[in-house]
Amino acid sequence: MILLALALQAAAPQPGELRTFQDWTVGCDNGRYCQAVSLVPEGSDDGRSLSVRRNPAADAEPVFSFYRYDDEDLCGAQVSADGRPLPVRILEGPDCTIVHPADVPALLRALRSAAQITVTAADGSDLGRVSLAGASAALLAMDEAQLRTGTVTALVRPGDRPASAVPVPPVVPEIRIAPFPRGETPSVDDARIARLRRDIGCTVGDVGGPDEYRAVPLDEGKTLILLACGSGAYNVTWMPFVASAGQDGRTEIAPALFDAQWAQADGGRAELINAEWDSGARTISELSLGRGIGDCGTRSLYGWDGQRFRLLRQSAMGECRGARDYITVWRTRVRGR
Repeated sequence: MILLALALQAAAPQPGELRTFQDWTVGCDNGRYCQAVSLVPEGSDDGRSLSVRRNPAADAEPVFSFYRYDDEDLCGAQVSADGRPLPVRILEGPDCTIVHPADVPALLRALRSAAQITVTAADGSDLGRVSLAGASAALLAMDEAQLRTGTVTALVRPGDRPASAVPVPPVVPEIRIAPFPRGETPSVDDARIARLRRDIGCTVGDVGGPDEYRAVPLDEGKTLILLACGSGAYNVTWMPFVASAGQDGRTEIAPALFDAQWAQADGGRAELINAEWDSGARTISELSLGRGIGDCGTRSLYGWDGQRFRLLRQSAMGECRGARDYITVWRTRVRGR
């Protein structure tokens, strides 16, 4: 039993941690894919989010992009550093947010030396500012995480070592999603759900609304139940259960199992925030908001492998400071469905 517990613990997902340097935050996933994102300065409400992404391949180039809010148009926008126009173009296209690859070196130089970047629309209107306090430290942390420091590929402290000196990144786990069940799956009715609520202490009178549940086919002879169990201003807690046919023909209901240890917090019963089931992809998405405007929190995606739900992907933003571009901290390759 001890060896089994240790094996399960070793196999549990270990999402990357986020680090904050003044007005920038940075993080990487388990495959060394990294991202740095600018934050709105403390005490300010005038901020434009700039993101730097880079995959771990030795020859990968960084991708700079400005976050687009609502329906605003960034096509043709002018980028300046401390009031000086930069030779930086934003690519035309459906998103119109990505800096032209040929202009990245000029933007990088500004990130190392300037105090702020200003974005101005083609019509002259102000589109906000990007604080560069902490930008160099965040990009250095990205270089260090990807083991690029001292190579020609480094963003902050390049050296003479060739790109081939950057180690091959680790292989991310491969997860097989169980196929859609072809046979019958157990059915549950309102009376059984009411009894389940009483059994686990999740009656609406005790935890508040909404009084909702979802029951969907999960696997051969198994039904997934997502049971709403309390809510706050913008987060609803859902408890996932699996209903299966017992040997005596009666339907048995047990907590759904997860490989993510944090999901099993309440006595072995998983609690998910703002959970949604995608019947086509056969996944559960979770969005735990730090505050209602969505500029901080955690997004997770889980898939059923036939035994338990596996964490397929996770992204997070730990600072509630205007950045809605969450950073990927865990990634897998998905097979099946």
